[in-house]
Amino acid sequence: MQNNFNYNSGMISYMQKIIQQMQANNQIGTARNYQSAMRRFSSFIGKSDISFKQITPELISRYQTHLQTNGIVPNTISFYLRILRATYNRAIDEYNLSDGHPFRHAFTGNERTVKRAISLTEIKRIRELNLQHNNLQWARDFFMFLFYCRGMSPIDAAFLKKSNVKNNIISYRRHKTLQQLHINIEPPIKEIIDRYSKYSSPYLLPIIKSPVNTRKQYDSALRNINKQLKIIGKLANLAKPLTTYVSRHSWATLAKNKNIPINVISDALGHNSILTTQIYLDTIDNTVIDEANRLIINELQNAKSIS
Repeated sequence: MQNNFNYNSGMISYMQKIIQQMQANNQIGTARNYQSAMRRFSSFIGKSDISFKQITPELISRYQTHLQTNGIVPNTISFYLRILRATYNRAIDEYNLSDGHPFRHAFTGNERTVKRAISLTEIKRIRELNLQHNNLQWARDFFMFLFYCRGMSPIDAAFLKKSNVKNNIISYRRHKTLQQLHINIEPPIKEIIDRYSKYSSPYLLPIIKSPVNTRKQYDSALRNINKQLKIIGKLANLAKPLTTYVSRHSWATLAKNKNIPINVISDALGHNSILTTQIYLDTIDNTVIDEANRLIINELQNAKSIS
């Protein structure tokens, strides 16, 4: 670290150096967590760096609100804020800086997770809604694409490129864990892909429109999609708000209810958890995962409509 480090030094650059130290010490998982938190915070501030002096309670409060309005669940918000707080406190201790206590009002605890899964009949109801507005139709397509693709993460779907599709398989690396995943393209997945393949963009879905400021484009698009999904949820008479996260949670819950092994579900979702995936099998035959996805899609196709 530089000897002239002071209150006006950059927090992002300090985080980058911490990440480099972690990588050198083979703390790969922790380094990825810090990278995830750093990218999220950098996207929020909208510039390459920010001084420790600018890290105020007001800024952290606005950041927390920003995460909430983007559909980030409380425990994930706490995860991001705890990493920022740890970085801030480390710099304060290491360089004997004045502590402005910017995290004193931030939520950095753990909230009991509220179940966000919806039933298969509710998902069918969403799929069969007669939506007239193009924005609503697109939001539903995106939601269903995530569900059909084994509860794919929205950011992974947004950054998929047409080059990720080969031999009727979508192959990609998760943004969060860098884990390589392969998804067999079932008929309803292909239907959605074909609907948007007319666009000349290299991306598979119409979220990223240009190679500049891709994260801002994604954040903006996700905000709009989640707004439309809340409208769709009301039209479908759902008891809980509909967000992109619901598709992921619902797929996992439905898979579990079909007695699909937890380790298969964990692998299908691209989790990088020692407590789940690594404790079972190092690798799982992808045909087992595709069969799990086929079971869920087929049940949805055959579910009775509820008016």
